[in-house]
Amino acid sequence: MPTIAAVRGFALGGGFELALSCDVIVADPTAVVGLPEVSVGVIPGGGGTQLLPRRVGAARAGRDDLLGAHVEAAEARELGLVDLLVGEGEARTEALALGARMAANSPVGLRAAKRALRLGHGLDLRAGLEVEDAAWRAVAFSGDRAEGVAAFNEKRKPEWPGE
Repeated sequence: MPTIAAVRGFALGGGFELALSCDVIVADPTAVVGLPEVSVGVIPGGGGTQLLPRRVGAARAGRDDLLGAHVEAAEARELGLVDLLVGEGEARTEALALGARMAANSPVGLRAAKRALRLGHGLDLRAGLEVEDAAWRAVAFSGDRAEGVAAFNEKRKPEWPGE
């Protein structure tokens, strides 16, 4: 299922790695993110060396990781280290609202879309489209699809069976 991080204040090292493992990162202006492990003689060990390049590209991730950089909220948003920058003290509220909007969608569709996004990332287009097609086939005849079509036709909110 989709995961959303809300960042207020410092999210350095493991805290930022936890945020990087989420699908969406919401931050307020007090947020400071980074992977400072090299400044104390270790490396990120919670996925940071793998998650950061997937978010911002290898060159940018390498520079930040090798510098042990701390990046403030506005620059983090500009660089794609965080997805949404909201008002001070609003990160948690916005993350919960975003989660509620996502949760209104089909659980089967959400799982399949996330799987296709994750498995297809980094593949060439042809292989990525094959991953997407397999995910589509997995949901095409699901109870959620039938309910979604029926709810659309009947102009009502769907009641997802989750299967």
